[in-house]
Amino acid sequence: MLDLIPNTRLERWSQDTRATDVQPATPSGSRHGPRWFVIATYSQAERRADAELRRQGYETFLPLVTVTRRDRVLRTMTHLVELPLFPAYLFCRFDPSRDPWHPIMHTRGVYRVLMNSTHFPEAVPDGAVSVLQATQELRASIPRPDASWAPGTPCRLATGSLKDHEGVVLAVNRLTARIGLLLFGQMREVTVNVTSLMPRDGV
Repeated sequence: MLDLIPNTRLERWSQDTRATDVQPATPSGSRHGPRWFVIATYSQAERRADAELRRQGYETFLPLVTVTRRDRVLRTMTHLVELPLFPAYLFCRFDPSRDPWHPIMHTRGVYRVLMNSTHFPEAVPDGAVSVLQATQELRASIPRPDASWAPGTPCRLATGSLKDHEGVVLAVNRLTARIGLLLFGQMREVTVNVTSLMPRDGV
């Protein structure tokens, strides 16, 4: 449910379009109620889009990761920098069958809402965002070189058809790992061999 903020554009939109902004029944196989959706932002505009959406009353989540970066002047020095885990993407939670979601597409910093083939917002797989939220603190620190592939660990695929794709570990089961990737503009979960994982650059 959206946390309504008085006098926001979200509230005004809801009042102005109450009679015309009625959404059709959710597509077959989907369920009612608030769910997480992927929002594409303009380059390096993730924080602005996140702040603007929150200001309008939307619940958002911008997963971050801490990385090391060399100083631009003193190349021998490094700094810890907090960056978006998925550059140019964030998550927004709403019920598309009830909540007015069209204002999202006109929010500063937002490029578009990711849709499915029927031009309806594409929900993120259940539990994927929950894992990212639960492991946000883990990504706030640089992992040890000998650290295992714990859930929430940023990674890069080293082999296979998805080689060089960046993602995050969602779960590990002995020899395999379930990875969350933003693939072809959608949040996807894939299962890979643990040996195909490598640390993400700068992490």
